[in-house]
Amino acid sequence: MKLEIAKLSKVPQAQFVSFWCAQYYYDLEHLYDDNIDQPLTEDSVWDLYKWKNGTVKIAAKKQKSIRSVYLPELARIPSLTTLHDGQDYLTKIAGGAIWNIFWIHCINPRLFPIFDQHTYRSMAEIDSLKQAEITSAHKKKIDVYFKQYIPFTKKFIGICARDLDKALFAYGRFLKKGFSGK
Repeated sequence: MKLEIAKLSKVPQAQFVSFWCAQYYYDLEHLYDDNIDQPLTEDSVWDLYKWKNGTVKIAAKKQKSIRSVYLPELARIPSLTTLHDGQDYLTKIAGGAIWNIFWIHCINPRLFPIFDQHTYRSMAEIDSLKQAEITSAHKKKIDVYFKQYIPFTKKFIGICARDLDKALFAYGRFLKKGFSGK
């Protein structure tokens, strides 16, 4: 009989991303894959926010946010080509910080990485930050995203951004929930 347990150990960036990316699973992944980096339409925005929400059934308050904040922006999608453009744009739209950050990711996924509680938790653990959970304050979330999280992701040289996102999400979920991930 061969019995084993998992042991966490320090590894190079590529190995970390490869391992944790392989642990990533998301039921609605097709909604992201089919719509990201495509022209944004009303249907694609709904699908992307269903993916972000983690369920196709979006609560009424969140539906209202999508209808009132993000869908009207389809008529005037800005050209966000610099981090400053994104930071400035976020001061001009309503909505929650995480969903607003996801919106700029939808506009320019190469420049603006996905950010949430799990990716923040990963960064906090990796960089030995004192605050392991993301702040609840809107403006502070935006500041953390631009001043800490984006520079953190840029440290992963030669790593596919989507693989990094999956790895950080899976690792952050593991840190909170253990191996069950639920």
